[in-house]
Amino acid sequence: MRKFLIITALLLPLHAPGQTDAQMSQHMFNRITYNPASTGATRYINIYGHWRDQWQGFGTDAPETMLLTAHTYFPQLKSGLGIVELSDKIGYERNILFKLSYAYHVHLNSSSYLSLGLSAGVLNRYIDWTQAVPEEYSESFVIPSVAENRWTPDFDFGIEYNMERFTVGLSVTHINKTSDNAVYYNMGHHFYGYVKYKFGLGVDFDLVPALFAQNSKKSTHIEANLILFYRNIAWAGMSYRVDDRFNSESAVGTVGIDLMGVLRLGYSFDYNVGLIGKYANNTHEIMLGIKLQKPQRLYAKTPRFFE
Repeated sequence: MRKFLIITALLLPLHAPGQTDAQMSQHMFNRITYNPASTGATRYINIYGHWRDQWQGFGTDAPETMLLTAHTYFPQLKSGLGIVELSDKIGYERNILFKLSYAYHVHLNSSSYLSLGLSAGVLNRYIDWTQAVPEEYSESFVIPSVAENRWTPDFDFGIEYNMERFTVGLSVTHINKTSDNAVYYNMGHHFYGYVKYKFGLGVDFDLVPALFAQNSKKSTHIEANLILFYRNIAWAGMSYRVDDRFNSESAVGTVGIDLMGVLRLGYSFDYNVGLIGKYANNTHEIMLGIKLQKPQRLYAKTPRFFE
């Protein structure tokens, strides 16, 4: 437990109990998780599952995250609808998040649209305080002697602008919470921003550079991504994360394949750098996606962009 507490302190920006959202390395394929405005952003029925084993080899206290999302676009409503379910554990804490996601799409012209999104759901947090062993005792802070389990409502809001090869988005999660009290059962506001562009490299290849940033009162992360796609059936890329002081956090490698235009398989490997590299092993993440094609006639006047 002592080693676990040291790593938690070092990675407060990445995964501190009760204060930060779970981190995913293949988030570029599943933006609905942190921005409801991306709901219904493609012509498919999208179903994605992620499993993330963080700090592999660290034991049962290491973070483990499972994510399941599903969403699609309804042209009659000019809206996207979806669901998000996330299960996250670290040490003696367990979190379960379930929310419904909605986005209204405003088609500006034949080559661009703006979407506004809102998600609403519940967050369950379970903390087994009987496993918590403080390094120092303080009369002003008393650890409960029993496990606690609480449910709280949770809401997110976001905006996203899409063109055929360009996407930019902004969002805030946990908008009904306050960052000043972001401890244990209160997540506090998280702000996200991202931008990406697809460059065509001849007939077969596309290169997609992207920037991604996350901010909460406790931390800031900045991430640069570069992915090369081959005919939209295979991809390979890399990412590099730093904090708000540009201290290195991790380098990430990503590969994936699209099978028959229906099944997507992705894998990412996080190599820890900086201070945390001395204490924690590396991280593995597996992604499984299913894309179900909808009738093309539904999209004659509502083209989808940048899938």
